[in-house]
Amino acid sequence: MEEYEVMRRHQGDKFYEEGETREAKPSDVSHLVARGVLRKKAPEVLNKVRAVPKSKARGK
Repeated sequence: MEEYEVMRRHQGDKFYEEGETREAKPSDVSHLVARGVLRKKAPEVLNKVRAVPKSKARGK
């Protein structure tokens, strides 16, 4: 099962509103992805950038 983001309101196994997440088999929803009703949900990216330490040379 994969997660999809609902782009347009539609009825599947229940009613889905725009912005909801739908979990389904890719083979079951391929026609909805092709028509722009669903799109694959992008994995959440963790921000691994660290804050830049203040320079000790500047005394701050």
